[in-house]
Amino acid sequence: MQNVYDEVVTLDKRCYEEFFLSEDILMEHAAEHLAETIRLRANPKNNKLFFLCGPGNNGGDGIACARILHKEYNVCIYLPYGVKSKMARLQKKRYELVGGVIAEDIDDSDIYIDALFGSGLTKKLDNKACEIISFINKKNRIKISCDIPSGIGANFISDEVFKADVSVSMGALKLPLFEDFAKDFVGKIEVANLGVAREVYETSSDIYLLDVGDMKLPFRTKSNTNKGTFGHTCIVQGSKEGAAILSATAALNFGSGLVTVINDKKTNIPPYLMHSSKVAQNCTSLVVGMGLGESNFDLPLLFKNDYSLVIDADLFYNPNIAKLLKEKENIVLTPHPKEFASLLKITKIAEVSVREIQSDRFKFVKLFAQKFPKLTLVLKGANTIITQNKKIYICTLGTSILSKGGSGDVLSGMIGSLLAQGYETKDAAITAVLAHALAAKNATCNDYALNPMDICEEIRCL
Repeated sequence: MQNVYDEVVTLDKRCYEEFFLSEDILMEHAAEHLAETIRLRANPKNNKLFFLCGPGNNGGDGIACARILHKEYNVCIYLPYGVKSKMARLQKKRYELVGGVIAEDIDDSDIYIDALFGSGLTKKLDNKACEIISFINKKNRIKISCDIPSGIGANFISDEVFKADVSVSMGALKLPLFEDFAKDFVGKIEVANLGVAREVYETSSDIYLLDVGDMKLPFRTKSNTNKGTFGHTCIVQGSKEGAAILSATAALNFGSGLVTVINDKKTNIPPYLMHSSKVAQNCTSLVVGMGLGESNFDLPLLFKNDYSLVIDADLFYNPNIAKLLKEKENIVLTPHPKEFASLLKITKIAEVSVREIQSDRFKFVKLFAQKFPKLTLVLKGANTIITQNKKIYICTLGTSILSKGGSGDVLSGMIGSLLAQGYETKDAAITAVLAHALAAKNATCNDYALNPMDICEEIRCL
């Protein structure tokens, strides 16, 4: 996993003070990495490069890069707001001294480089910037963003956002790149070396980007085993029985030795699943909430035992859940934003709309983690966020393929399966979220055609 930061100003300052790397040196390295990213996508014989440069240091990065590539390509820069910061003025002077061209207006180009505002944006773009970006976005050309696509702020998105094929984040990964609202604009994310290795530039962080290597599948390394060795997952079935069957199938396919569907009434349960009217004595994890509907669920049941819990869906609207979260620790909660809004209200953390949550997901995840640091929260979304012990883990591997009813039921069953097999709650959540996303990507069907059983099948082939 890789570190992610709310801000990198303190990291830059550390370079100045501890490593005697000036602001100028850092900017030159940033520009050189940006130049290399462009070279990999440009053809010197016919590529024209158009740099959209802002008035601050993000613009300075772009101007410096244009100077580096001057004569190597057909390069020009556009300065719709002039230059204001000390470094931007210096880079403009250097660019002019080597004969660099400054455009009077937006020109046609083969590659557009956005160095307008980057991570320094503190308010939505004005009409002028929106018109420029809208014009460029309509061009079927390669688009590269310096740092963060212009139009994306720390907790907001502008009416127009530069739609990048590649975003080159300067020095380290920055949190706004991983907001749900940024996902359609950031493209491939790279990190630019600013003169020292990332291991030197970066300090410790409580936010991490998950990689495929963080997925620890439940491979079986022992031979002297039986079905009880690999745990017993119990799935509570509600009025919508399909949700429990999907969850139970996923739990079985993800390694749980035994899987039982809990319901007072006998239903059409596949032969590979067990059925009972009560939770088994040897249950090691209980999954509850999905498809519960209006069922008369015995909530006190969750207080009485030590097995791990996965709580999902309808249970997030039960006011008694607040007491449960205070009394038990071995719980994984898997809400989508609407359910999370209800959970925040019931636990008296915040009373907010889904729109407010989606505009600043990390803020509300942090608030939850502060109040319940020992619980594991999985906030589903375009980028799924996992938190425990005030640390945050981000999975960006999910796609719109998963935007189908039942996908979340499968994820809950996968987490329950790993808990039953002895995983700690955080580790179960991380591995299940990554595996869930990869299983969906691996499904051999059109992206609109995926159904939850396809994910269940692909779990077996990871």
